[in-house]
Amino acid sequence: KDANHSSYYNEYKSYLRMDQYLLSHTDKETQQSLKEFNSYLRNNKVNRTSCVSACKTVAVLMEMACQCTWTTSDDLIKLLKLYAQYLPVAESNETVVSNIIRRVLKIVREESSESNEGLSIYFKAEVKNNCSINREELLNNICAAIEELKSEIENSQVNIIKMALEHIHAEEVILTYGYSQTVKQFLLHGHKKRNFRVVVCESGPSLRGHEMARELSDGGVDTTLITDSSAFAMIHTVNKVIIGTHAIMADGALRAINGTHQLALAAKHYSVPVIVCAPLYKLSPTHLCSYDHDAFNKIVGPDNMVNFSNAKLHSKILVSNPEFDYVPSHLIELFITNIGGHAPSYLYRIVSELYHVKDYNLD
Repeated sequence: KDANHSSYYNEYKSYLRMDQYLLSHTDKETQQSLKEFNSYLRNNKVNRTSCVSACKTVAVLMEMACQCTWTTSDDLIKLLKLYAQYLPVAESNETVVSNIIRRVLKIVREESSESNEGLSIYFKAEVKNNCSINREELLNNICAAIEELKSEIENSQVNIIKMALEHIHAEEVILTYGYSQTVKQFLLHGHKKRNFRVVVCESGPSLRGHEMARELSDGGVDTTLITDSSAFAMIHTVNKVIIGTHAIMADGALRAINGTHQLALAAKHYSVPVIVCAPLYKLSPTHLCSYDHDAFNKIVGPDNMVNFSNAKLHSKILVSNPEFDYVPSHLIELFITNIGGHAPSYLYRIVSELYHVKDYNLD
């Protein structure tokens, strides 16, 4: 017990040192932006979307690159990694934030490497990564690359829904689960030129599927809402399953809303293809370790499952309400991303292109 208290105390001290280091390298305006973004993640706002979180992360990192005190690319990388540890990413379940930080770290490394290669043309001696090069030129290159990343994030959903007509055919029956903004727009775009029917699982206990079914119906799509327990009975009648996800692991596995795993198992039983619509900023270079299921998931309160009026009953039961499901990659047929469709086995290649191996672990 004392050892646990000691480890928590040492972790707390490290956070304090990290905070002080950040404060010493930023002006007051940037400090306020960093604290506001930290508060944005910690408050876990209901209406927050992954795209908004990604754009806010890009904006904060851009401000850090422009306003923080740094001389070399190594200094900037250190600041970005320290800020990544300072953010309550695990508490807010925003894996997108970590992914964007890794993307920006890759940008800094690449731009620094290109600048050093340019210098090596004029100097025969090897130019190391931490050499003092033209900071302004490096900063301009980094900012331009970050702007391209921002544009990619903002247009990712548009690029995904443009591929709807390639995957949705006339008179098909499509099953989806819960609520996904990307999947909703994907189906609505396909409905412009195709007639098909959608079956929506309600996704208990949040019941976000009700909202999904209503918005699809308002858009003119023939929609049927079913309970989650009816999915196995219905799935043999559908042509494909199209779902969204919270995060994609490096091996193609999903961290998806609770209940997705049972749906994917039912689809596998009837050989119904499962298609996942997700932008690449949801692709993480991490894997799920067999001993790390608790860290992978988040247990939320059971208030949307049970009635707290019967206090005597609640003292005798234990209610577990996990927020996410782990869906293995072998249950997924295809990923539709903003750069095209990919099999789960191809994601390793994309991970190596998006992230630097030194940034897989942000600690």
